[in-house]
Amino acid sequence: MTSVVAPDVEENPSTGGSLHSISSCSCRICQTSKSREDLISPCNCKGTLGKVHLSCLERWLNMCGREYCELCHFQFSAHRSRRYGLFQSIRVWMRHPRHRSLLASDIVVGGILTLVTLGLCIVCAMGLKYFVLEGLKVGIPGFWTEGAITFFLSVIVLGYLATLYLMLRDHVIPWYRWWNRCMVIKLILVPEVDPPPRDLNDSRIV
Repeated sequence: MTSVVAPDVEENPSTGGSLHSISSCSCRICQTSKSREDLISPCNCKGTLGKVHLSCLERWLNMCGREYCELCHFQFSAHRSRRYGLFQSIRVWMRHPRHRSLLASDIVVGGILTLVTLGLCIVCAMGLKYFVLEGLKVGIPGFWTEGAITFFLSVIVLGYLATLYLMLRDHVIPWYRWWNRCMVIKLILVPEVDPPPRDLNDSRIV
């Protein structure tokens, strides 16, 4: 019975095993090299840690909200833009059930406060003459009664406006912070310029 011996593969000393290193290189984020996208080295990381897909790196930076490498702290050249427009961000924000329920409850509370405040203002305005006459009967000057009612209405209106402001702020500030965090980071890669080829005609043989 004869045995088949595989022929020895000679290693090319000029490459120094570079074919093996290229085939074993993989993206440090997705950990795969089976992709149509080329691997790039956008930062100062060396070895296998320096190879990454551009799409993987941009996706990772968008998730972290950073513009630098977390290993070598290399600052990438990147362009930041908002993920959503103004009205689109409001629609996306309101799709969340919790945000919708909070807004609905605040609208109900705001409507009740509006009706109560409006009712108090109407009652005080219509009964101003009555209160002045009743005050005169007990010896209170009319301007004191009018001043007291005006002060009472001012407190009611200011309290109403302050409540509406606080309710609106509780919705606007979280939405605005979320909107500012939703950024799209696109890396700006500067292509490497290869040195011009040397003209062999310029070389002289001594």
